[in-house]
Amino acid sequence: MSTNTIPKRATAPRANSATGGVIKFVQDVGQITVATLLGSTMLVSSIAAGGLVGLAISFRNLPDVRVLRNYLPSETSYVYDINGTLLYSLHDEANREVVDLDEVSPHLKRAVLAIEDSYFYSHRGINPSSVGRALLANVQAGSTVEGGSTITMQLVKNLFLTPEQAISRKVAEAVLSMRLEQIFEKDQILEMYLNQVYWGHNTYGVETASQSYFNKAAKDLSLAEASMMAGLIQAPEGFSPFVDYPLAKQRQATVLGRMRQLGWITPDEEAAAKAQPLLVGEITSFRGSQAPYVTEAVVQELKEAFGDDAVLKGGMRIQTTVELGMQRMAEETVQRNHAALRARGVRADQMALVAIDPRTHFVKAMVGGVSYDDSQFNRAVQAQRQPGSSFKPFVYYAAFASGRYTPDTIIQDTPASYADGYEYYNPRNYDGSFMGNIPIRKALEVSRNVPAVKLGQSVGVDRVVEISRLLGIESPMEPVISLPLLAFDLIHLDMA
Repeated sequence: MSTNTIPKRATAPRANSATGGVIKFVQDVGQITVATLLGSTMLVSSIAAGGLVGLAISFRNLPDVRVLRNYLPSETSYVYDINGTLLYSLHDEANREVVDLDEVSPHLKRAVLAIEDSYFYSHRGINPSSVGRALLANVQAGSTVEGGSTITMQLVKNLFLTPEQAISRKVAEAVLSMRLEQIFEKDQILEMYLNQVYWGHNTYGVETASQSYFNKAAKDLSLAEASMMAGLIQAPEGFSPFVDYPLAKQRQATVLGRMRQLGWITPDEEAAAKAQPLLVGEITSFRGSQAPYVTEAVVQELKEAFGDDAVLKGGMRIQTTVELGMQRMAEETVQRNHAALRARGVRADQMALVAIDPRTHFVKAMVGGVSYDDSQFNRAVQAQRQPGSSFKPFVYYAAFASGRYTPDTIIQDTPASYADGYEYYNPRNYDGSFMGNIPIRKALEVSRNVPAVKLGQSVGVDRVVEISRLLGIESPMEPVISLPLLAFDLIHLDMA
C-alpha cells in the first residue's frame, strides 16, 4: 500500500447529499429539528438512526458546530535565541503545536484509524453497528462499559461536551457528529482530531506528542513509532512508554495486528515494526528554560503587550536578540566574580549583568542573579540601584550634542552654590578638593563632580533628561540640579 494515502473502506455519499443522506439535521436558533428522514437501505441502520432522532429532538441547546470554522486550539508558544536555538516553551493547560494533516506521517494516520475508527471514511459521523454493540453491552452490564465512539464523536465530546457517562450525552455526541460531518470534509475532521487529542503527560496534539516521545516531527514517524503512539490514545498515561515500556510494546502489537488484519500492512511489516526497539525522548512539558532570567523577562514583556491568553495559548514564535553562547559566558562570569568577591571577604549577596551590542542596541545576554534556582528575582530588570558617576557620560553627551562644547573645552572645577528651594546646593568632589580650570576631557577622565553639575546647568537638566530618554533610559528621572550625579534609582537594563 502506498504510504501517501489513507485507506478508505468504501466510497460513501456525504451526509449532506440530497439523495444519499440517511438523516439531515437543520440547526436553527440553537434548536435541532428533524428535516428529512430518507432512505430505505440498511434497515437496521435506519432504525438505529431513527431512534437517535427521537431522542435528539429533546436537545434544545446543543452547541453550534459551525463555530469550528474559526476554531483555533490553544497552542504552545516558543522562545528562541537570535540563532533560532529553543530557549523555552510555555503553555496554559494544553501543551500543543498545531500542524496540517499533510505534516503527519501516513503511518500514524493509518495506525490511529485502525485502532480508533477503521470505518472513518465510510460512515457519516456515527457507526450504527458499533453503537448498537456498545448499547447492548451497556444495557447488559447496567452501566457504561463500552463506548462505540467514532473519531468524529470523540472530537465533539472533547470540544463541546462533558465527560459524563450517560445515554443522553452519547445521543448528543451522535447528533453533533452527524452535523459536523455535514459541514466539514473527512480530512478536516481528522486533522482537528489529531491536533486536539490528548497523548499523555500534558501533551496535546500529534506534533507535541511526537516530539516528546520520539524527539522528531510527526511527519517523520516510522511505522513502529506511529503504532506505539496510536496505542496511547485509549489510556495515554497507562500505556505510556515513559511509565511502562513493555506494556507500551504490547499495546503497539495490538495496533499492528489490527492494521495487518485490515490489510493496511503486510505480515513482514508487522513483524519488523514489532522487533524494532524504540528510543523514546523525554516529557517535553517538564523542560525548563535554558536562560530563565531572559525568558522570564521576555514573557513578562509579551504579556503586558498582548495579554496572558495570547502568550499562553496563541502559539507565538518569539525570537530574542540574546545569543545563547554569550548568555552562558555571562552566567559563568557572574558566578566566577561573585565567588571571587566572597573569597576576599566582600559582602556580595547577588550580582547582575546586562550586555548590549552598541551597534544594534540588541540585548545579547542578561543575568538577573547568581543562581536562578536560589532566587528568581531578576535584578537586571527589576532591581533599582543608584548609578552615581556612571550617569555622567549622559551629561557630557548632552553638552557635546549642543555644539558649544568639545573634549578640549576648558571648564572650571571650582566651588559653586545653587539655590534649591529654601536651601542652597553646594556640589563637592569625592575627595573634597578642586582642580581649577581643566579640559572637559580631564574632568570626565577623573570623574569630577562639580564640572558635571556645571555642565548640567549650562545645557539644561531638562535637555539631559530628554537625551537620556532618547538613549533608552525609561526609569523615572527628575530635572533637579543634582541630576548629573544621579542619586535616583535606575535598573541595570536602562544603564546598559
